[in-house]
Amino acid sequence: GINAEYGGGVNIMDEVQTGFGRLGSHYWGFEWHGVKPDIITAAKSIGNGFPLGMCATTPEIAEAFANSSLHFNTFGGNAISTTAGLATLKAIDEDGLMENSQIVGTRFLEGFNRLRDKYQFVGDCRGKGLFMSMELVEDNETHKPIPNYYVAAIAERVKELGIVIGKGGLYGNCFRIQPPLCITVEDADFVLAVLDKVFTEFAEGKIDVEEFNPNK
Repeated sequence: GINAEYGGGVNIMDEVQTGFGRLGSHYWGFEWHGVKPDIITAAKSIGNGFPLGMCATTPEIAEAFANSSLHFNTFGGNAISTTAGLATLKAIDEDGLMENSQIVGTRFLEGFNRLRDKYQFVGDCRGKGLFMSMELVEDNETHKPIPNYYVAAIAERVKELGIVIGKGGLYGNCFRIQPPLCITVEDADFVLAVLDKVFTEFAEGKIDVEEFNPNK
């Protein structure tokens, strides 16, 4: 594990994307990594769209904030927000969404790997549960990133067929796939079918990537 105490600091883990069972095997990302945090933060997900955030810490750290004039926040907790948060946590447990993340995430990654075997421009496909990424490259031997406007063109075509997909990565050449925890196996199969269709169109030169070239 990581021990920030060696440097005299505290270990802050932001679970806004990896928490609440998204990884499938663990409720929190720090559990999977075997790390013991001093502060845990999580926003957005805990309210399922309702404006709500979370910060959990030790009594000692909380007391230090409470006694400091350097810390304040505009909004405090209220009954409506906390009710939304509790309802979200209850739904995650009762609907088995952590287990669902494991099942559907595995379905996705198996499909992504089939696409990687089929298309030279699909590079590394990685992830855990419903926290995934697909790299797009010039070829899957050199792994040289394709121009990010190619990625934008492909993503736009995917959107036309009903799927909104995020982009990211150091070179802007990755798809970031983090769907809702309630997504089904049937949904995953639809996404994979759409990607297969669009990748075929891209391979055959049927997608006008130059339309998205900022330097044309």
